[in-house]
Amino acid sequence: MKRFQMYLVSMIISFFVWTASALPAGATDVWVDHWNDENIDIYVMDDTISYGTRGKVKWFNVSVKAVQNGQLQKIIRWEFNKYSRDMWRYQTNTMDRSHYTVVIPHNRIFEYGMNQIGWSYYIRDNMWYY
Repeated sequence: MKRFQMYLVSMIISFFVWTASALPAGATDVWVDHWNDENIDIYVMDDTISYGTRGKVKWFNVSVKAVQNGQLQKIIRWEFNKYSRDMWRYQTNTMDRSHYTVVIPHNRIFEYGMNQIGWSYYIRDNMWYY
């Protein structure tokens, strides 16, 4: 009986150790774009995506890493929002923050965030996200 109890306890401990090792660990940075004009690679910090609604406003925020030649240059915080049936707009922490700018297709940060959240969007007149 004592051997059976020891066997059972060791099996339970082994199961928990195996389960814990199978869980994903840490945050993920996902490459989404290369900005040729600045020679910068853009990585979305997947664990920073937040989103919601406030009345007729849909919004989501995400931070990205700007990396040049393997070195982190800066972290940019993007804020996207859409009022009712208007087009999507954005603002970043590198802007003067006095206004939001229209998101122009094909913004891979925007598209990645929308796909992660599961929200639909479409491009109208090849110029605007709705």
